Amino acid sequence: MSLEFNKFFKRHNLASTYKPMLAKCLLDLGDFKKDEGSQWVEKKGNMFTVNLHFVAARFLRFYHPLKFKFKLKQEATKQSVAIYDKLETYKKLLGVKNTPSKKQICLDKFKKLREETIKHPLMRIQVLPKLQKDCNIYTISNDKNFIFVKEDDVKYMRENKDVLESALNHMISQYLENCNASPNISTKMDEELIRKYLSPKQKKEVLGIAENTCFYCPAKNKKFAMDHFIPWNYLGQTEQYNMVPACTPCNSSKHDKLTIPKYLDKLLERNKNLKKIPMGYSAEFLTNMYEQSIVEYYGEEKDLWQK
Repeated sequence: MSLEFNKFFKRHNLASTYKPMLAKCLLDLGDFKKDEGSQWVEKKGNMFTVNLHFVAARFLRFYHPLKFKFKLKQEATKQSVAIYDKLETYKKLLGVKNTPSKKQICLDKFKKLREETIKHPLMRIQVLPKLQKDCNIYTISNDKNFIFVKEDDVKYMRENKDVLESALNHMISQYLENCNASPNISTKMDEELIRKYLSPKQKKEVLGIAENTCFYCPAKNKKFAMDHFIPWNYLGQTEQYNMVPACTPCNSSKHDKLTIPKYLDKLLERNKNLKKIPMGYSAEFLTNMYEQSIVEYYGEEKDLWQK
């Protein structure tokens, strides 16, 4: 089993993120009895029979935040890909603001979506046979609705899940970095990614420079949220140079949007007063991040936010 994964990682033969993402889905077989979708896995002797609903649910869930939350392209061009098209078709049912949990996406309400994913040429022609060729960890049923995985292989995935998941995430990140200018892509692969906040000392400094005034409007003497000027979903980090005080109306209205350029000019001027700036920061760096996020995250024609 280790030889198959080693062969896959060494070959690194990717035309998309589909193969490593499918391999990542299979890692949940290690503890399937404790996980969602266990009804789709059956052990007979030394072989596990896996209904592809188990795989499709995870496959859809992994791609959901990449499309809707982080808006990462899967191709170097602006051309969409099959899995994104499928998510787009069902976005009203899935929702776009929050990533559905595994428990949710295994529900009957998503049965049609899972079935369409299983039967799509994406899965039957591209992903399943191509991963099998590069990393022979399963066989495929004649009707292509099931895969069969040996007990020893499931045990290996259970005992080495953290290492394998880290390696697969790295593989996916490397590919996406060739298609996107977005920073910190590797952190966006982390299922337990937690948004950090400014320390009380840092927050006090930001508020002090602003003279307890909202960055976007004249509101004073209110409780302010700390807003990510360039949205966190794009930048993937919390640094003082990108954090500004925002009153409740402005914070709610702006949310995950990018502002018009005049606010960038104001921020660059504000940052001259920060006492401690991280290495690598410059006005040019922040300007580049702002300009990239317009193209990468919002699209050039997207209306920018203003008060």
